[in-house]
Amino acid sequence: MEVFNRSLALEMVGDEEELLQELEHSFVYDKIFSMDQLEQLEKENPLEAAAYVHSFKGAARQIAAEKAAFSGQRLEDVLRGKSQGSLKELNETFSKDLSEAIAEIKKHLD
Repeated sequence: MEVFNRSLALEMVGDEEELLQELEHSFVYDKIFSMDQLEQLEKENPLEAAAYVHSFKGAARQIAAEKAAFSGQRLEDVLRGKSQGSLKELNETFSKDLSEAIAEIKKHLD
């Protein structure tokens, strides 16, 4: 599992480099993940927190940010009550994986 599998991402967009760069830019700059917001949502409504995670996890999956997609799925499953785990640890892992993916993707942006 890779932080960012760019060759897979390129394959998923039909080898359209310009489209991939648009998706990369969107992933990095359009919607910013906030640990504070996630933790507040977890306190107020775990299903809203799950939806928040789902949006970032889905974006990660679509751009082949594999580690963030995987850790996001694990976190979302706990928030939806499908599995058990430590929210603190899962939050930290997901946040770290997203940050690593963003840093890696920034290397490919013009």
